[in-house]
Amino acid sequence: MIQPQQHEQGRQPLVLVVDDNPAIRDMISWALELDGYEAAEAAEGQEALDWIHDSTGAGRYPAVILLDLAMPGMNGRTFLASLRQQWDAPTHFPAVIVITAGTQGPEAASLGVEQVLIKPFHVHDLLNAVRQFAAQSP
Repeated sequence: MIQPQQHEQGRQPLVLVVDDNPAIRDMISWALELDGYEAAEAAEGQEALDWIHDSTGAGRYPAVILLDLAMPGMNGRTFLASLRQQWDAPTHFPAVIVITAGTQGPEAASLGVEQVLIKPFHVHDLLNAVRQFAAQSP
């Protein structure tokens, strides 16, 4: 298993999981932590924006965001647009991997994200994508 690079004073890269399904959030967070990442969770877009605001205020920035598009409250598309508009952190914009249900997901390019994974996905594929994009994070 490839271990993630350490960032910020020996800390592991931070991955924010934004999905309204608690079982999916728990499974993904568990897999990320077993793979050496620090995982944070939000159940919908506004909660994720609030979490990012609080964490960036403390000097912590997500390297990768795993984002469901279909959520009650603020959905993934609205969250992504709001985050792009508000991002003023002294670091790059985090890599975004959309995790979405259905047989035909949106094209990554149409959303301006790094990758789209269709549910159900294999956790190995998810971790490979996270490793790839977290490794590119300064």
